[in-house]
Amino acid sequence: MIRILGFILILLALMQPATAQTPPAGFRVGIVGLAESGCSTAPSDAAAAAYRKHLEGRLGKPVVLCGYQDGKAVATALQDGQLDLAALDQPSFEAVTKIARPILAPRADAITGRVLAVALTLKTSGRDTPVKLAGSRPIFISKVAASHQVPLQGLADFGADTKSFKPELFVADEQAGLAALRAGQGDALIITAGARQRLCRGDDPKVVVCGDVVEAWRGRPTAQTGLVVRNDLPEADRYQLVGIHIALHQERPEAMAFLAAKLGGGIALDPTEATAMQKGVR
Repeated sequence: MIRILGFILILLALMQPATAQTPPAGFRVGIVGLAESGCSTAPSDAAAAAYRKHLEGRLGKPVVLCGYQDGKAVATALQDGQLDLAALDQPSFEAVTKIARPILAPRADAITGRVLAVALTLKTSGRDTPVKLAGSRPIFISKVAASHQVPLQGLADFGADTKSFKPELFVADEQAGLAALRAGQGDALIITAGARQRLCRGDDPKVVVCGDVVEAWRGRPTAQTGLVVRNDLPEADRYQLVGIHIALHQERPEAMAFLAAKLGGGIALDPTEATAMQKGVR
């Protein structure tokens, strides 16, 4: 009898580690720097708990938060199918570009997102790629980040040597910018895609407004962090996650503050394109 009891206790001891290492079932979110390692339905951090509870309520299924030591470990878990959603930085994302995509990226402030911008140059200048813009004098229509710093960062991410740019020229609007470009006062008119559409649309479809210019670049800066899902996640689930997170800063500010801390800042989350975290890729 004693031998049988001892045998049973040994079996239970051997089984215990495997049971402890098995993550709870549910929608799995991987994040660096949680208070606890492994997966949990009851994180000790109040902000983390608020985020988990909100996500669980909106998804209508159990949600577990999984803590990892670094971004590489999160990327590996996502690669291995152990996670459904991951908070990653850009270097860590490089390891999973073939099987995953970002769906949301943080917005720095109320007006500074990853604005789509263009760099217009004269066709005769030969400056028709970001690399060929080296040494150019840029023309801007505003000093606000969305029209200035954001496009500059985007250009740099696409290979432009922005440090070699000559002193910047600021003008009143896109029309004044095009006039300055044509007058040789600058080499590249850098404006948002919306401003470019207004500038070159024209009232008469028979009149070509921008026939003498070319887009040397069109793009956005690389997202340095983001929420990432596997490509095989059903499309409906991906859209649902986007819908939940774009309103997070209004519905659960403490949950947004938790994600912002893990994503390096941001007041809100914006939907983003699949290539957002791949440097120099549109």
